[in-house]
Amino acid sequence: MFCVPDGSCLLPPDAGRYGKKSSSALCAQTVPQKGERLLKRAMTEEAKTARAKEILDTAERLFLESGYRDLKMSHIAKAAGISNGLLFVYFKTKETLFLCLLWREYEKRLDFLEEHVRRKRPESFSDIQSLLLEELTLLLETNPLYIRLEALRAVILERGADTDTLCRMKKRLSERTDAWSLLLEESGVLSREEIMDIYCMESGIITGCYQQSLVSASVQNSLPSTELCMVQRDYRSDILNGMKCYLEGYRRRRNSPDSFSI
Repeated sequence: MFCVPDGSCLLPPDAGRYGKKSSSALCAQTVPQKGERLLKRAMTEEAKTARAKEILDTAERLFLESGYRDLKMSHIAKAAGISNGLLFVYFKTKETLFLCLLWREYEKRLDFLEEHVRRKRPESFSDIQSLLLEELTLLLETNPLYIRLEALRAVILERGADTDTLCRMKKRLSERTDAWSLLLEESGVLSREEIMDIYCMESGIITGCYQQSLVSASVQNSLPSTELCMVQRDYRSDILNGMKCYLEGYRRRRNSPDSFSI
């Protein structure tokens, strides 16, 4: 399964269908408890797309409630009202599911940035700097899902996602970021390569600052509150301050390249 820009999903030909039963975990079906009822399988492409969206919506809700590590695919299947086997038809692995969930957030973000640039073309690096920081501030304040999933992407999600979905997703992401980069490049302020440098650095800052802010339960239980506050970090302010410093350094390097030579 792979989500595309309009919010629909590209599903494998057999999505929503059951094959012959086997002892494989991939084909295992959830046995409904008393009072529970599994949803009927989706038959049309529209129904399959809607079912995939329901699964992603359910995964998003559970992830924000309980986090990634303790959330199992069986929990998502039960909450979505489908069998374990059907869930694995739509998403081959847990990592694939959450990578597709992150892709939805990528699409929303790129839609916002493209719309902003089309509405008001930046005329200087300061304009781009302001746009990126304003959008990042909004992201940090309103979309913890994006931040938390992006922090998992390279270290967990991409390592466990099925190769076909991962390759298609990276290709599509490259196309979308290229389109946005070309819009900015038309202003003559930054080249596509420079824009991609900034984009990749922001991803690294988000991942590093969020991971640095995590404190294990054992540490939290062991340290008194007076010491705990010294090791806990506010990832939102760290990410924003890190990006501000990076962009300011980038601006100075562009203005005075000789002073930054090694």
